[in-house]
Amino acid sequence: MSADAGADGSASNHSGRIDAVDCARGLALVGMAVYHLSWDLADFRLASPILPFTPQMRLLSHSVASTFLLLVGVSLALAHRNGLNVPAFWRRLAIVAGAAALVTAGSFVFAPSEPITFGILHCIAVASLLAGPFVTAPAWVSLGIGLAAIAAPFLIHSGVFDPPWLLWIGLGEALPNTLDWRPLLPWAGVVFLGLGLARLPGVLTWLKRPDRWRAKSAPARWIGFAGRHSLPIYLIHQPILIGLLAALTAWGPLAPRSDRSAFLASCQRACVAQGRPDAECETGCRCVADAVDHSGDADRLATVTPERRAELKRLADACMGR
Repeated sequence: MSADAGADGSASNHSGRIDAVDCARGLALVGMAVYHLSWDLADFRLASPILPFTPQMRLLSHSVASTFLLLVGVSLALAHRNGLNVPAFWRRLAIVAGAAALVTAGSFVFAPSEPITFGILHCIAVASLLAGPFVTAPAWVSLGIGLAAIAAPFLIHSGVFDPPWLLWIGLGEALPNTLDWRPLLPWAGVVFLGLGLARLPGVLTWLKRPDRWRAKSAPARWIGFAGRHSLPIYLIHQPILIGLLAALTAWGPLAPRSDRSAFLASCQRACVAQGRPDAECETGCRCVADAVDHSGDADRLATVTPERRAELKRLADACMGR
């Protein structure tokens, strides 16, 4: 997800990192998690199914993707400002491409009807490969390529590019059924814009100046830490979110409550008919319902079958002190 190489091409040289770039990437991760959480909440029926498609969520999605891709270009300029560091470049590219392949494989296993064939990691990998030769080119070259790439899908739109082996370019008319879709055009253009902006006269010097902003507060350091490790966080955040929601909806406060109204009404009528006081019947019936809830078999309150009457009677007797 990030260009995790330092300014000299080494991922381990934290002293050469730019805290502002790391924190910007970390904030983009937060936005990404919020957007993906909207999908998860909809999938667990804890939010409206149209939540991920609202204008606000779509805007958040595109803003987050644009930020990541812009920072890829900026990071390329920082890491290779003295010329392309070939070993570091290919090492990073292999990591990102491998992560993209992992995402694709996982999507075919867990969401075979919506596989991810060209998501943001795929776009970062291919766009980085294309941008590599331009890391020391004049800023206007990268800016021109970026603007042309962004404009291309609006100028060229043809069914010729609809076959699966061409659709990833982004000039086709069809849209794939996928969980993540960031075609090369226009999105690679944002990487070139980031590279071009960073290559403008004085920008790299300004970013690397000795008195640049540093992440000193605890929140800023945590966000910067996330930005420095954005790729692993990207890969694991969804399983974590889904696991938490699954636990909360199965056993936690978000677990669905059974509809006890029919059982409570029937129980109280039967209890009062036997001559017991209304208040005692209400308390006793709620005690039985709570006991069944805690047993994990709350579905039994919806339909009380004859074979379960004896068990419920034992619970009632215990709740009413009989």
